[in-house]
Amino acid sequence: MDQTRLLATDMDGTFLGDDAAMEQLWDALEAAGIVLAFSTGRHLPSIQAFYDEHRASRRAAACVCMVGTEVWLWRDGRYERDDGWSRHISDAWDKAAVEAVLGGIPEARMQDAEWQSEFKSSYYLEVNAAARLAEIEQRLAAGGLRAKVVYSADRFLDLLPHRSGKGGAVAYTADLLGIPAGDVVTAGDTGNDLDMMRPDLGFRSIAVGNATEELRRLDEPHVYHAAAACAAGIREGLEHYGWLPSVSLDSSPPEADA
Repeated sequence: MDQTRLLATDMDGTFLGDDAAMEQLWDALEAAGIVLAFSTGRHLPSIQAFYDEHRASRRAAACVCMVGTEVWLWRDGRYERDDGWSRHISDAWDKAAVEAVLGGIPEARMQDAEWQSEFKSSYYLEVNAAARLAEIEQRLAAGGLRAKVVYSADRFLDLLPHRSGKGGAVAYTADLLGIPAGDVVTAGDTGNDLDMMRPDLGFRSIAVGNATEELRRLDEPHVYHAAAACAAGIREGLEHYGWLPSVSLDSSPPEADA
């Protein structure tokens, strides 16, 4: 391998969801020298909890957290927040004004405090979503507010700084790690992963087999649609791109919760 490659993957429903396939994938990434970064809606304590639950001794080299509003790098045995990304996304961000707009949308219910941050306002929106999303966009524009509206899984609504998002954060992280865009693959399963599958970023991408309709209808030459679910789907995509050797894995989707 001439240079390091980076897999930036969502966690829930993508890297996670099938423990056996996840462990096999992680082994394969390490054997191939592929750097792993998580790009997730989770906050860092939740990622730490994942490590504890799985008694994991290894760590992702970077964590793009809270839907692309935080970048954390693994250095000297701990994660350090990159303040440069925070400064970059702070441009024209007015959280109080954005939340005032959402206060006029009765169907939007604010998520618990742990999912809010300086650069993220998160809600549940499950009723009349299409009309309300259009209204939110109109109200933001009318107020001269620059904010990114991210809706996923027919439920989760995030309002973020216009410079933030998973795509830009992964590009920023790859640059910090010295990895060119052509050596980055992103993987995801829901609408908030679309941002890191944008063609202008120069990445290749994988939509896992259990992806929502938002990703399944994505028709782009740089996006591979895996048949297998979760981590097995990531493995399938990396084999398709020639990053990993082909190995037969049990790719059956995990059973749905009762």
